[in-house]
Amino acid sequence: MCIAAPAKVVEINRETESLFADFGGVRQQAKINLLPDVEVGDYILIHAGYAIEKLTEEAAKESLEAWEELMEVLEQEDLEMEKSRIENSQ
Repeated sequence: MCIAAPAKVVEINRETESLFADFGGVRQQAKINLLPDVEVGDYILIHAGYAIEKLTEEAAKESLEAWEELMEVLEQEDLEMEKSRIENSQ
């Protein structure tokens, strides 16, 4: 199963057929062979080093909101587990 978060294209190099995309402040390089019409500002999915799909801005924002909710839940679970570990070690 592939789980991919949307990334915004911030730079394209047509000579090397590659791009840089931003994942919430983290830049990742990917090949554009499968999406030759990609443009700066597009939202994309990357898998195994390749840009594999363009998303509408609306779809990307919905997905990013879902990722943010998931990360908040996981962070809260981590805090609760750490608290429980500390209480059990006393």
